Amino acid sequence: MTAIFEEIRRLEAARKKGDITAAAFAEAKGRLLATVEDATVLPPFEPAPQPRRTDSAAPGPWGLMLMGLCGAGLLTFLAGRLIGDLTIAFTLVATVFAAIVIAAFRKLEG
Repeated sequence: MTAIFEEIRRLEAARKKGDITAAAFAEAKGRLLATVEDATVLPPFEPAPQPRRTDSAAPGPWGLMLMGLCGAGLLTFLAGRLIGDLTIAFTLVATVFAAIVIAAFRKLEG
C-alpha cells in the first residue's frame, strides 16, 4: 500500500511541475488504483467483557438463606418473649419478612 501512495505522490509532483497533464495524471492514477484489491472491512474489535469477580468472603445464596432463616427464628423468639405469645410473634415476623421479599422483587423488576 505504501508503494502505491508513493507512486501517487510522485505522479502528483510531476503534474504540479507540469511534466504531465491533468488528464494523464488522472489516467495514471486510475490505472494505479485499479491494481489495488478490494479490502474487506471488519467491524471494530471489541474485547469480551471481563467476568465479574466474586468476593470469596461474601456468603453465597444458600448462606444468605440460612442467615435469613436464623435471623427470622431469633426475631420470632425475641418477639415471643417480649409479647408473651409465640404464635402472634411468628405471624408478625413472617409478615415483616414477606414485606422485605416483596420489596426486593420490586427493586429487581426495575
